[in-house]
Amino acid sequence: MTLPATKPANALAARFEIEPFAEVAFAKLAACPLVEPGICMNPLCSQHFAPSRSWQRYCSTACRKMDELDMRRIGHKAAPALLAWRAGKYEKTNDDLRALSRVGRNYVSRLSSEWWNDRLRRAAERGIK
Repeated sequence: MTLPATKPANALAARFEIEPFAEVAFAKLAACPLVEPGICMNPLCSQHFAPSRSWQRYCSTACRKMDELDMRRIGHKAAPALLAWRAGKYEKTNDDLRALSRVGRNYVSRLSSEWWNDRLRRAAERGIK
């Protein structure tokens, strides 16, 4: 049996735009980008480069792929906690579900802080602020 073709809408973007986050935060990202334009977003590289497109965030395909692996790794860690957080977000009666939701929220907050600090540390090791 042949598996059906995957939908292109679920494919990874070739450029850095967190879909659909970029759609809802386009103006905010333009005003305050996650990385300074012209500096590679891969914290292990963080080199200055001349972007050929306004949306280019990586100096090379290899850097983009390496950073996508880092984001995917964090996404896999965060996904179960995000689901748990959302499952009990508005729960009024089930104390166990509310507790699970609280733990999920705390885990995501801690994970995002640790990841942010790790990215800053790796970029600083390359001499970039």
